[in-house]
Amino acid sequence: MDILNFKEKPLTDETIEEYEYHEYEPITGTNLNNPGEIRITIQNQDIFTHPSESYLFVEGRLTKEDDTAFVNADVITLTNNGIMHLFSNIKYQLSEQEVESLFYPGQATTMLGLLKYPDDFSKSIGLNQLWYKDNTSTANVADNNGFKIRQSYIIQLPNPKGSFSFRIPLSHIFGFVEDYNKIVYGFTQRLTLVRKADSDAIFKNAAADAGKIDIQKISWFMPHVLPADGEKLQLYKTIESKSKLPVAYRMRQCDSIAVPQTTSFTWRLSVKSSPEKPRYIIVGFQTGKDASQVQNPSLFDHVNLTNAYVMLNSTRYPMVDYNASFPRHNFARLYGDAASFRSKFYNMDELVSNPNIKPLDYKSLYPIFVFDVSKQSERLKTQVTDIQVRATFSANVPGNTQAYAVVISDRLLSFQSDGSKMTVVM
Repeated sequence: MDILNFKEKPLTDETIEEYEYHEYEPITGTNLNNPGEIRITIQNQDIFTHPSESYLFVEGRLTKEDDTAFVNADVITLTNNGIMHLFSNIKYQLSEQEVESLFYPGQATTMLGLLKYPDDFSKSIGLNQLWYKDNTSTANVADNNGFKIRQSYIIQLPNPKGSFSFRIPLSHIFGFVEDYNKIVYGFTQRLTLVRKADSDAIFKNAAADAGKIDIQKISWFMPHVLPADGEKLQLYKTIESKSKLPVAYRMRQCDSIAVPQTTSFTWRLSVKSSPEKPRYIIVGFQTGKDASQVQNPSLFDHVNLTNAYVMLNSTRYPMVDYNASFPRHNFARLYGDAASFRSKFYNMDELVSNPNIKPLDYKSLYPIFVFDVSKQSERLKTQVTDIQVRATFSANVPGNTQAYAVVISDRLLSFQSDGSKMTVVM
């Protein structure tokens, strides 16, 4: 046993001489507050970087539309996960090759965050990335503790009022960054954020003046790694030998569609699924929550769903109908599938993996439907996968309802060295 080995020598890791963050900003002349692309590029290819620990730094201010400041009593703040709601697409590229691209990042990262973060995340580091979830649907400091905390943090406490800065890990956005915990060398790296209007990032009481967001700074902090001489020599030998390095990660994609006002719904997803194979499909519905500061796009609606399943080609997940009724609190199976996602996805013990959503909050605020399609036949693995979501409801779906689906797929690619730099091989 190890406790008996009192002659064991202590180990000191001296393989890395320096690990420091460097800041990269958008190209000169970029307007951070108009619709359009914000591109941040790391041109230097002769460096070792560590993308899995990189993050976005966003600094700005929430003001009235006439640029005047809000006061403490104004019932307005940013939505939970609001920085992600400022963009319609976020893309990560290595030497012009797309590694991952996430549309609707506000809804996509909110659903994933609700499923993967522990219940106490909001109360610790979460607020540093603007994550403090609502506990009611109202913009009210008396009833909604999440709204109260965010309103105090952004409106009441800063000087000048409305000022904010947030640090958002890139792993919050991309599966590649979360899963691939290795250094990267020999690539130009690019992050592209497509800016959209402010309304989905702001949540207010109807009586409060409309707000606007002035992003004053956005930058990408990337760790530069300086290996020790011995390690560096081995790394350069690997590169010079024109090695091919395998890369595996769980890619995230998001699709959306308007839901018709009927009691049944079939949706063929447009996301690409070949050669990647889907492992989880996560679906959420929102009614009337877009482009309005008095609605909260970080909340979801159950829209009286009674059953839902996913078809991968001709295979159904799950096989047994849910037969749910949210008014009767018959949603235990749906909630259980959502609550168990964290322990399954990260291989954690369910006893120590507390879900972020309580059952009553699941009904009224965060009804997210999780379909585990990770177990597939070999027949499915050799062909393009047609993904369909089918749902039924006890009443017609309300007008202006949008469905969002996050597809998490296995992705395999390679980094190929030409002796001096690397390329991505799909």
